[in-house]
Amino acid sequence: MFASGVMGKDISFTMTDSHILEESFLEDINNILNTGEVPNLMIAEDKDYINQELPNQIKIEGSNDLI
Repeated sequence: MFASGVMGKDISFTMTDSHILEESFLEDINNILNTGEVPNLMIAEDKDYINQELPNQIKIEGSNDLI
């Protein structure tokens, strides 16, 4: 989240059925696909930091109409 949101790096996520060690992994992936977040994935301070820095990254990339 820091690399893609704050630093603006392109990120790709690949997962196969062999990566599913616990059923909770599927719940997390489902949450990402449906809502864009996983509950309790990171502490509140980290989320606040990303929320503060994301508009700066958007301005750097020249997408001001998203703010």
